[in-house]
Amino acid sequence: MALPQDREILSIAEHTEHVTFQATTRASKTGYELPMIVHDRLAFSPEEFVRRYDLVQASMEEAGLDALLIRGPENITYFIGYETPGYYRYHCIVVPKKGEPVFLVRDFEWINTPEFAWTTKFVKVYDWDHAPTVTANVLAQLGLSDGKRVGVEKQNFFYTVDEHETLVRAAPTNQYVDATAILWNARMIKSAEEVDVMKRSAALVDQAMLAGYDATRPGATGDAINAEVNRTLFANGGEYMGLPPFVLASERSCLPHQTGGKNALAADDLMYFEISASQRRYTAALMRTIFVGKPKDEWLRAAQACIDSVSAALEFIKPGVTSHDADTAARAVTTKAGFADYHRNRLGYSIGISYPPDWGEGEIISLQQNEPRVLQPGMTFHMPPLCLKYREFGIGFSESILVTETGCERFSKLPREIVIKS
Repeated sequence: MALPQDREILSIAEHTEHVTFQATTRASKTGYELPMIVHDRLAFSPEEFVRRYDLVQASMEEAGLDALLIRGPENITYFIGYETPGYYRYHCIVVPKKGEPVFLVRDFEWINTPEFAWTTKFVKVYDWDHAPTVTANVLAQLGLSDGKRVGVEKQNFFYTVDEHETLVRAAPTNQYVDATAILWNARMIKSAEEVDVMKRSAALVDQAMLAGYDATRPGATGDAINAEVNRTLFANGGEYMGLPPFVLASERSCLPHQTGGKNALAADDLMYFEISASQRRYTAALMRTIFVGKPKDEWLRAAQACIDSVSAALEFIKPGVTSHDADTAARAVTTKAGFADYHRNRLGYSIGISYPPDWGEGEIISLQQNEPRVLQPGMTFHMPPLCLKYREFGIGFSESILVTETGCERFSKLPREIVIKS
C-alpha cells in the first residue's frame, strides 16, 4: 500500500480555537526541554508526567531504540494523560529518542487532547484512513524509516498483524522489536501521586460495599443489590470501570465474573461482592462475602480460610520476596483448610490504570506460581483468594495493597471479617 501525501503534524496551541492551557517546557533528565501544555485538567502534575517521560526514555536508551510506538490505551493514558472510551479506534504515540512525542488520534476525538493530555503535537487520523499507513507516513516525516530500531507493543490487543506488516512494507530496512515491557515496567511501580488517586478509588469501593451490605436481606435479588452498588459508585463520583461489579446472590455466587441475577436471597443464604471503582482511570478493588440467617458450617470455614489466606499474604509480603512465594504462602492456608480444589485462581495481580475489558494489570505482573520476580516498594496489587463450588457457593475476601519499604498496607478501611445479618 502506497503512503499517502504527508499528513501534517499539527500544533495543539495553533489548532485550538479556545486556548485553555499554558504552553511551556520542562527539563528532562537528559537536558532536553520537553514541550508541554499545562492546565488544571491534567490528572497529575507536569513533574509526574516528566518523570514518566524520563522512565520511558531511559528504557528506550537501554534497548537501543530510535523510536517507540505506544498503542495500548492504558499505556497512552499513563504516558500523556489522554483519556477516552473511544480507544476502540486508532490511537498511537510516536516517541522519538530524546525528542517530542507525536500523538496520532482519530479526528473525531482530537479535541480530547487539550482537555486531558500534555502533548503539544498531534496528527489527525480520519475514519476513512488506513491508520497504520498514517503511522508509517509520520515515521518517515520524523526521519525514522531508514534503518531505524523501532519498539512496538506486540503483546497488547491493539497492535495488529496488519499494522506490523504495513510498517515493515513501508520501511523494510527498519527493525521492529517487541518493546511491550517498557511501559509495563514503568507502570509497575506507582508514584505517590498515583497512590493518592488509587486511595480515592478505594474509598469509593468502601462506600459501595457498605451499600451492598445494607441492601442484603432475604428476598432481595442479585439485580436489586447490584443496582444499589452501582448507584452508590456513580452517585459519589465514580467513573466507568474496567469491569462491572460482581454482585451475586446465593448459588449464583459460584459463577466467575458474572453479576446480578433475578434469583432472590433465601432466609439462610450468602451474598458475594467484588467491586472496583475508578478515578482518572486508576482502580482499586475489594471482595467480600456476607451471610444472612444461619450460614452452613462449610460456608463459614471457607470464609475463614480466605480471610486467613489474605492475612498470611499481608504478613508475608515485603520488598525482596518473590511473587511465587507470596502466592505459595497464601495458598498453603486454603489448602490446609481443605479447600485446595476450590481455590483455583492466582493470589493476585497488579492493579492501577484500567480500561475495559479488565480492571487489573495482571499482564504486567501477578502474584502467582512460577513468577520469580521480586516485589518492590510502590507495587500495587489486588489479592482475591476465593473458593468456588459449582452451584453451591462462591466465597472470597480480598485487599488492594501497596508494597511499602517495610511490608505492605491496605487501601480499604473496611474490616476483613465474617459478617452475618440476622
